[in-house]
Amino acid sequence: MFPFTSDETTVRVEDERVFGWDAMPGIVSVWANREGRAVVWQRLEGRITFTTERCRPWLFATTLEELSKLGRSLLPLDGAGGDGAAVSYRELEGPEGSYRYMLSARDGRALERMLLNGASRRLGRQVTNLNDLPETYYHLGPVEQYLMLTGRVYF
Repeated sequence: MFPFTSDETTVRVEDERVFGWDAMPGIVSVWANREGRAVVWQRLEGRITFTTERCRPWLFATTLEELSKLGRSLLPLDGAGGDGAAVSYRELEGPEGSYRYMLSARDGRALERMLLNGASRRLGRQVTNLNDLPETYYHLGPVEQYLMLTGRVYF
């Protein structure tokens, strides 16, 4: 109807925000679980195919205190062995008390159990769900975690 013009660089950045940065074509569905397994269905050349992948479940935390029992086995994600560690973390920018730690694990359920046990010790009461600690943890569902981590999208 009327011409649209824009700076190509701006369009590329905005496209990446909407369409992701991984150009895997034809995604029609994604399923993932908290144990770190994802299944991606694609429509390629008129056929539906699927691939199964491993991914590291993750969440944001305001502290590493609940994981103190791990000691030296809690590794920075970017450090040696961090990407294969049972639990690792990445420290993000932000003020004290903000969600400045991204915790990642081979098995998301195991990570949740460790955090719930640590929170129960710290608070002196039984904590059974991370949703009971919104001031300490922020987490998404497994599919959203997978898509955000890989930069993939589907509509």
